[in-house]
Amino acid sequence: MALDDRTERLRLRTVNAKELENQKEAELLRNRPDYLPEYEYFLSLLGEGPMAVPLRVARPVMAVMCLSSPLELYDAHGLQPLRLTGGHVSTERLASSYLPPVMCPMLRSTLGSISVSQLGGSSDSGEQFAGYVVPSTCDWVTRFGDLMSLVGLKAAPTHNINSPRIKNSLESMEAWLAEVRSLSNFLSKVSGAALTRKSLNTSIALYREAFLAISDLIELKRRGKIPEIWFLVVSGSFLMDLVANWTVKVRKLLDKLSSNFSNSADLSFPPIFLAGSPIVFPNFKIPRLIEEAGLRVVMDDLCSSERVLPGPTHLAEDTKDGVTKALAQRYHLGCLCPTFADDDRRINGIVSPERLKIIRGVVFHVLKGCHPFDLESMVLEKKIKESGLKFIRIETDYTKEDGPTILTRLEAFRATLH
Repeated sequence: MALDDRTERLRLRTVNAKELENQKEAELLRNRPDYLPEYEYFLSLLGEGPMAVPLRVARPVMAVMCLSSPLELYDAHGLQPLRLTGGHVSTERLASSYLPPVMCPMLRSTLGSISVSQLGGSSDSGEQFAGYVVPSTCDWVTRFGDLMSLVGLKAAPTHNINSPRIKNSLESMEAWLAEVRSLSNFLSKVSGAALTRKSLNTSIALYREAFLAISDLIELKRRGKIPEIWFLVVSGSFLMDLVANWTVKVRKLLDKLSSNFSNSADLSFPPIFLAGSPIVFPNFKIPRLIEEAGLRVVMDDLCSSERVLPGPTHLAEDTKDGVTKALAQRYHLGCLCPTFADDDRRINGIVSPERLKIIRGVVFHVLKGCHPFDLESMVLEKKIKESGLKFIRIETDYTKEDGPTILTRLEAFRATLH
């Protein structure tokens, strides 16, 4: 793609600024007293970013805008699912002039990263993904194709999934199953590979091992063996390599953490629950401020952290259709997205008797322009306070200017926990 001088200069500035953001965050992490060499694999994946995945995995990559659709289905078709996210101020600013002023910064950053990659001419079409899968999880994501057009991006084949707004009904489950089957047909066309029962079972076993590994890591976080910020590094790199490779590295980290008897987290810090909008590399402003305020995250329900996988799939019928149905049900029931209108499990999960014994308060993180979590924070606040827990809502974006103000608020919040 031939670029005029001004556009090329802008692209190079953005590339350099993005790399500098990665380097600064990685340096901060490597200089922590709880750094381990086992974290380096995950840091390198995050540093290279989503655009480097196609070359690394040596298979077609399907970009997904949400983890709500069965990941095993992509793998069974010979495709690498990759959740597109962006945590860079530099790429967000690159795309901002083309987009609405009040918009999710994560999507702005994502669109900016794709733009930088396409302007760089990484392929003849400027597009390195085999396709996009766009669920209707929020209004911004639903209109992702239009947003790409506004920024001037070239889109690969795109499939839209109509995610149900009501969860607890038979009609909703049947509608979702139809959407999953339609997704499977789309993946077959893109990959040229027919779905088989054998490939499905192989993929389910592969992702079950990944889920078990991340579950063991969650248990260590509960015990103070791994701080939230390192957990975000590990979970944020999920799908940036072949799942089998990633799982092996998580197991090596688990062995190291389990053998190290010194706690990685200060257990004198009050334990809290972190909820709300996703937190992605390199923008770890919120978890770092939480630590500076003397708070310790022991649980979260972020879709960029503990909820990267909904749980193992249990098969009642070992046929291709039966396995597909089991996958659809697992992801539908396991999804805790606030876009569901009737899902009280998010609230019940936070204020359950077991968790009330562990946590003292809830920090709810809202990205400016993230409307589903913005609304949910107001719904949750009343019910959480009624349970006896303290609650604080932090609304922010990717800039650092509001850091001191947020820190002061978190420190005041900590004082109320005693």
